[in-house]
Amino acid sequence: TGIPFVASDFPHWRKLVNTDRSGLLVNPTDPTAISDAILWLLEHPKEAEAMGMRGQEAVRTRFNWQPEGQQLVDFYRIGLGRPT
Repeated sequence: TGIPFVASDFPHWRKLVNTDRSGLLVNPTDPTAISDAILWLLEHPKEAEAMGMRGQEAVRTRFNWQPEGQQLVDFYRIGLGRPT
């Protein structure tokens, strides 16, 4: 199974977490919020496992070299003035 995560509540991370529902967001300057999120994951193992599985699926389908690599190649082609 995958592992859920606790991340800083920044716009980029918020978009990913809200899309995949694979972790929890916290204020990175609030130690209590961070520890509360970790405790929540420990106290809710089934939900934590589901978050981890969703994150693992996101890595398998979206965040890997196959789709990301093609985007990078397309970016270079556009930058070099070559058609995609």
